[in-house]
Amino acid sequence: MPTIAEIEILGPEVREERNTLLAETDWWAVSDRTMTQAEIEYRQALRDVPQQEGFPVNITWPTKP
Repeated sequence: MPTIAEIEILGPEVREERNTLLAETDWWAVSDRTMTQAEIEYRQALRDVPQQEGFPVNITWPTKP
């Protein structure tokens, strides 16, 4: 279980990395394009990163399709 200090220090850094990865795939969700199921699942897995058991110390990053 992460300590409070680890959460306070690493949490924002990990969220920033997650946000960067999400931003890189924003174009997948434009209105004139249909996302594949793999793309939908990848983006959802990125949004779910903060809910992982070991967050923010032990993270399993999803694989980009």
